[in-house]
Amino acid sequence: MAEIHALTIPKLGLTMKEGAVAVWHVEAGGQVKKGQPVIDVETEKTTAAYESPVSGVLCRRVAAQGQPLPVGALIGVVAPAGTPDSDIDAFVANFKPER
Repeated sequence: MAEIHALTIPKLGLTMKEGAVAVWHVEAGGQVKKGQPVIDVETEKTTAAYESPVSGVLCRRVAAQGQPLPVGALIGVVAPAGTPDSDIDAFVANFKPER
């Protein structure tokens, strides 16, 4: 199975409990480079760019813009080009946020 990576709501401050995708900068199916801004995360206190921790293809957008989500929630999936949809579906279905 290809190396599949989760994009999650980052913790931007000590008291941050949730955030939302303010805007997506990459379309589903688009190439992503490590360090490239993928979304802007909106919190109660700030809006900040979230950079991809990996390079690959943004195979799936899981979170809708404006949807409040807890820190660590899955927002998107990055994988190598050609990764089967069934592998992405299984990854999303089995995703467990880090505690």
